[in-house]
Amino acid sequence: MQDAARPQALTCPKCDAQMHIQRHPENDAYRCEGCHGLWLPLMAHEQLEERADEIDTAPYPGTSAPETRTLACPECEFMPLIRMVDAAHPEIHFESCKGCYGRYYDAGEFREVSEDPSFLDRLFGPG
Repeated sequence: MQDAARPQALTCPKCDAQMHIQRHPENDAYRCEGCHGLWLPLMAHEQLEERADEIDTAPYPGTSAPETRTLACPECEFMPLIRMVDAAHPEIHFESCKGCYGRYYDAGEFREVSEDPSFLDRLFGPG
């Protein structure tokens, strides 16, 4: 579900570089030009799952250290992002906004979780 009112760019919550919009028929996504992270607006993670290889082309570096600071939502600006971790895959995590329900994935993480369809089912139940 594209939103014509969405900004063309957002500020990356991780590295403060510009995240540019990528338009897809199902929904939009934002890719960071610095760290290559992804911001997926409400429901985009489900709607773009089939395109994960095309959208999230950066290599997945594997386990990363937990973020030492609270990240702010790039859409809500001051709303803190919540770190989400799956017990079966503790090396893969993402941050979620409790205001707009958008999600931030580090480079390669969205592709990794999309390749394991049981990951999202374990987190949110079968769709």
